[in-house]
Amino acid sequence: MHGTWTADNGEEQSSLLAAAADSSATGSDEEGNQHRTKVKLRKLQRRNRLPLPRSLRRLGCYTLSACTVLLMLFVYLPLIYMDVHRRSAGLPDWTLETSRSVSDYLDPGQETATIVPRDLCRNKTFLVIAVCTGLGNFVQRQTIRETWGNTTEFNYPAFAKLHGHLKGRYLPLLPERLKLYAEYLHGMGDTLTATVRVVFVIGRSRDEALVGNETLTRIHSEAEQYNDIIQGNFVDSYNNLTLKSVMALKHISRSCSNTSAFFLKCDDDTFLNIPNLLHFLLGGTIPLYNDTLDYHDRFTFLATSPQNRMNDSSGVMYGHQFCNVVPVSDVTSKWYMPSYMYPPEAYPKYLSGAGYLLSIDVVQRLYEASLNTTLVYLEDVYITGLCAQRANVKRRHHPLFSFAHSKKLCAFKGSILQHQVKDDSMVEAWNHVSDYSIKCPPPERYFSQLRLHKRPNC
Repeated sequence: MHGTWTADNGEEQSSLLAAAADSSATGSDEEGNQHRTKVKLRKLQRRNRLPLPRSLRRLGCYTLSACTVLLMLFVYLPLIYMDVHRRSAGLPDWTLETSRSVSDYLDPGQETATIVPRDLCRNKTFLVIAVCTGLGNFVQRQTIRETWGNTTEFNYPAFAKLHGHLKGRYLPLLPERLKLYAEYLHGMGDTLTATVRVVFVIGRSRDEALVGNETLTRIHSEAEQYNDIIQGNFVDSYNNLTLKSVMALKHISRSCSNTSAFFLKCDDDTFLNIPNLLHFLLGGTIPLYNDTLDYHDRFTFLATSPQNRMNDSSGVMYGHQFCNVVPVSDVTSKWYMPSYMYPPEAYPKYLSGAGYLLSIDVVQRLYEASLNTTLVYLEDVYITGLCAQRANVKRRHHPLFSFAHSKKLCAFKGSILQHQVKDDSMVEAWNHVSDYSIKCPPPERYFSQLRLHKRPNC
């Protein structure tokens, strides 16, 4: 049922609507007042809030800065690493455009050396030693001639003087090897000697064309006096060591392949114990000393074990072996390797250039391999790694070929080779080794094996 409109009803409804409007307006004003009050309270609270200590504010700034730096490193370091990892920087003397064919520098059909010893290997020579040396290293060469390179005095008879007090703790020479190499040997027993020849391999000076070059004059005088210089027609520099060593292989393979048995290459800061090397080549073993124990593993330290004898007459390649070596990407390093010269991420197995031993047939095989192997300026990687790999020659590790040198002088008596022996250290080592009254001790009976190395996993 619907109500009808009348004047009285209309006035009543109008008054109700007005009252509602008034109440609504009043509510809105109250809400606005409450909002303004809250804003004022917030402002007052902020105004009255105590400031943070300066140390905390600094800490916050440092933390923010550190986070920013870490974020930048996280973003940019991979890019920098990738650029370094590419090994894209060039190498002095061996740019991308430089020929790296050995034949362009050491013509196999011609004599490329400017100085060669007279009658090199005309007579039977059991061991030829080529010492790679700097052009101006006159003192180093003379020191070697007067110390371990004096193979007339420092020959096999010195072995008994060095190790006689340990007789029975090492294996003697093999009679069959004495018979095999009889044409290279003289005498017998304590008077046994082997024919050994030492030559020095050098390059030429950059300014050799200058009139009155003093170094050139001294070199010719030295070669005339000692007859032990091989000089190649290339600049004498560290980055040309590969050319120097390949030239040695070339001359030894040509002049000595029919008259020699073994060849050893070393540097002029290498100390070589020739009596120990001769004993090893003739089938004996080197006695174990307390100062050489650290070089050995659990197999090689057994000086009375036949497995540590040398029985081969061909295919011989011994030295200190490295494996899984990664090319250096630091351009400031002397061993930096640009990727255009060697792209792979690891070198093949190779022997330290401090000194490695080859049978004469391997000398020929390595030289021939070098003629078909792109040159790499690191000599040991190139010759004993890449060329040996191409020639299919097995590299063998020997613990007594040390790529560094010991601070203990008795290690020079008990090893075959010590490296990085410079200046007066060479003379000091020689004086100790050649003083046969000094009897170096073997390892103690107990706990000695705790110092042995693990067998290399090459």
